[in-house]
Amino acid sequence: MDAPRIVTVMDAPRVRLADAAAAAVVAAVLVVVMARLEFDTEARSFDALAGVFVVVAAGVLALHRRAPMVVLAVTTAALALYSLRDYSGGPVYLTWIAAVFAVSVARGPEKAWGAAAVSTAVICVTGFLDAKGVVVALFVSWAAGALVLAGAVRGRHAERAVMEERARHLAETREEEARRQVAEERVRIARDLHDSVAHSLASISVQDVRPGDARAALLAIKLASGAALAELRSTLSMLRSSDEAPREPTAGLDRLPWLVENSHAAGLPVDVVIEGEARPLPSAVDATAFRIVQESLTNVIRHAGPARATVAVRHRDGGVEIEVTDDGRGDGDGGGDGDGDGGGHGLAGMRERVALLGGELDAGTRRSGGFRVRARLPL
Repeated sequence: MDAPRIVTVMDAPRVRLADAAAAAVVAAVLVVVMARLEFDTEARSFDALAGVFVVVAAGVLALHRRAPMVVLAVTTAALALYSLRDYSGGPVYLTWIAAVFAVSVARGPEKAWGAAAVSTAVICVTGFLDAKGVVVALFVSWAAGALVLAGAVRGRHAERAVMEERARHLAETREEEARRQVAEERVRIARDLHDSVAHSLASISVQDVRPGDARAALLAIKLASGAALAELRSTLSMLRSSDEAPREPTAGLDRLPWLVENSHAAGLPVDVVIEGEARPLPSAVDATAFRIVQESLTNVIRHAGPARATVAVRHRDGGVEIEVTDDGRGDGDGGGDGDGDGGGHGLAGMRERVALLGGELDAGTRRSGGFRVRARLPL
């Protein structure tokens, strides 16, 4: 696995200004310290040229983010010339340690050790060739320590980068999930409104074919419009609420008698057949079963003409089966919008509901006449 890449922001004006200010402070402090303190009584006195070497070695550190190899090369050269002039050693060599550290942080210890070794050799040969071995060992240990410390810093940077990337990914995932949930909720609300309101409006729209019974027609219109308004109020109340919206519709097969009565008021007689032992159904299955019956009866009212419908609810061991048949025209206009089996939102909405539960839905004309919708819903 490749080593993590460390990306450092180098072009920000504030960062460049801070680096320059820090390098200037270090250079000034070193010049003052080296000029006033005698670290080696036998060394050449600190003069203007020595000050130039110190300023160059320290001032170039301002570029440690943008050009660490250049910093190491310039610092090493300045200190080598400083040593060849027999100036006194001391804190000035801290600039070299800082340069080794900067290269190691930027490139990684495994890639920076070669440059660090060359730089260390140049410093030791030019400044401590006649010194004791302990001094050389000390400088080598300082360089090695800078490499180790830089490796630890890179590890922390990599860990922080991974955590930031993970946090960014989690934030994007949360936003995507929120958008997906909003889209699913909008589709669910649209399906519910289509199923409920379309049923009520279909019940109203067919009343003009029964002008001889105005009282019954007005009563049917009142019931249908009341049901539609109730559904709209319920949906609007849910949308306006600051609480979390319920994830499942509240309608279920327990409202089947109301649906049968409403259909009968619209002029469609409905027979209900219950097979098997009834049991409590999961809310999603219960709601889907009710909406399938509701949409199927709406299609019969709108498209089948004078007809009679039968609703069969069959309770099985592994699920429930819903079958709605009619003896009307059976011309295939099963889509709630009159587009046939392949169009409209009625059958498409039913198929979506059933697919979400992992069930099956069949719809089409019957050989004996009429139309049939059959859905198998697993528990």
